[in-house]
Amino acid sequence: MKSEELFRGVPIEGSLPEAGFGRVVSDSRRVTPGCLFCCIAGRRRDGHDFAAEAIRRGAAAVLAEHPVQGVEREKLILTPSVRRAESLLWHNLTGRAADRMTKIAVTGTAGKTSVVFLLAAMLRAAGLSVGMITTPLASADGTPIPLGENGGSSVSDIPGAMTTPDPEYFFSAAKTMREAGCSYFLYEASSESLALSKTAAITPDAAIFTNLSPEHLDSHGTMENYFRAKASLLRGVPFAVVNEDDEWMARLPGLSPGTEFVRCTAQGAKAADAAALEIRPRGTQGIGYTYSSKNAVFRIEAPLIGRFSVYNTMEAAACALHFGADAMRIREALTDFRGVPGRMCPVVTGDRRAPAVFIDYAHTPEALRASLGTLRECVDRGESGGRSRGRVIVLFGCGGDRDRSKRPLMAKAAQEFADEVIVTSDNPRTEDPDAILRDILAGIDKTKPFLVIPDRRRAVRHAVLCARDGDAVLLAGKGHEKYEITADGKHPFDEEEIARRALTKLREAHKERGAEPD
Repeated sequence: MKSEELFRGVPIEGSLPEAGFGRVVSDSRRVTPGCLFCCIAGRRRDGHDFAAEAIRRGAAAVLAEHPVQGVEREKLILTPSVRRAESLLWHNLTGRAADRMTKIAVTGTAGKTSVVFLLAAMLRAAGLSVGMITTPLASADGTPIPLGENGGSSVSDIPGAMTTPDPEYFFSAAKTMREAGCSYFLYEASSESLALSKTAAITPDAAIFTNLSPEHLDSHGTMENYFRAKASLLRGVPFAVVNEDDEWMARLPGLSPGTEFVRCTAQGAKAADAAALEIRPRGTQGIGYTYSSKNAVFRIEAPLIGRFSVYNTMEAAACALHFGADAMRIREALTDFRGVPGRMCPVVTGDRRAPAVFIDYAHTPEALRASLGTLRECVDRGESGGRSRGRVIVLFGCGGDRDRSKRPLMAKAAQEFADEVIVTSDNPRTEDPDAILRDILAGIDKTKPFLVIPDRRRAVRHAVLCARDGDAVLLAGKGHEKYEITADGKHPFDEEEIARRALTKLREAHKERGAEPD
């Protein structure tokens, strides 16, 4: 691509080569002759330190925020923010494909993935072609889009999925969607991606804000900074859906007077634009309520558990209605909805006597509290598949190289609702697994039942095998992930299959005792 086309909208100092660049890279190890090297300043490494090496490897020029020793002036292009520039460069490289679709961004601490999946189902039911980027996967009208071994990272050495991929992968996926005929582009916008300007080249046509609770404070420092990072998504957005019942999200309408808002509530007496009325939880069978707004009133029934599913479905429905989907199609989409990978997904075996086992991505104190609270309600009401009241058993760990402050809070959240707690490993990455466990145990009340089983495979088996008929087991943290990340790299780990085998072993034990279900 010619230089002037590639740098469209990018503020620069310095001259551009007329011939243009063959590639754009931000990892010096991927430099090839004739490419442009972007000097990205990260937490651990600064691309400026590798600029001279990139030139030696054949880079035609480097894009930097300040002069770099070892790089001649004629090969240096300066810009105020390389991260923002990188977003624009990839948007231009992909022919600005994202701008030829209706773009809807979803942000918040919890619920982002679920809302994207729900909204995609509603829009497809209305006959629209949808592409999406979520934590579990990216897809173009249902066809998966590979995001590379590192799940959409251009520079990370640690493999693993990213909520919002780096610009190279994000905008390339958008191009694939457009080429597949997608007219809607849905994506999760993490606070870190917003702070790092990953998607700065585009402005969403709509944004959905789910909720806000302590998370990523190792990056943002304070909840106010975290909120401001999320709120930055509003810039220039003409339409937004917000959770009016969340104290942080309720502030958003006051920050953007030029945006049309739909404020959603599940607290009937509160003034809002859309409300969930006559809420009727059905245990592990799902939820039901009446969606009510000035434009539509209709009954929603969905095979999703928990009060958070009321908010997720309501916000997705409000957005779908705005873009022309009718109530009938929305109802059909929810009735047929098959769930989101790793989001309170049951491990199904067909054995009615088996304990109810759920896999969930909950990896923050609030998310864990919400998931466990939901199971607690089901068990207390005797609604775990129609069985009598039982126990709630939770297994969880905390990721390495991530916010340490939440680890003891995860322990407190687990013990608040669960009868038994099992602490284990969860993607320790480069951290010492034992140190992570010690951080978690700092929040454990040792007068209550708990176990520490560092080997997650053994821990999952124990959690399932110690459960009885009527119990509910939550395997928290990994969700859709089919791997475990250690200092040695990424290893296959299918938690659902491990749990299913353990449930099969329980079934065989039932047979041996002559307790096979009818």
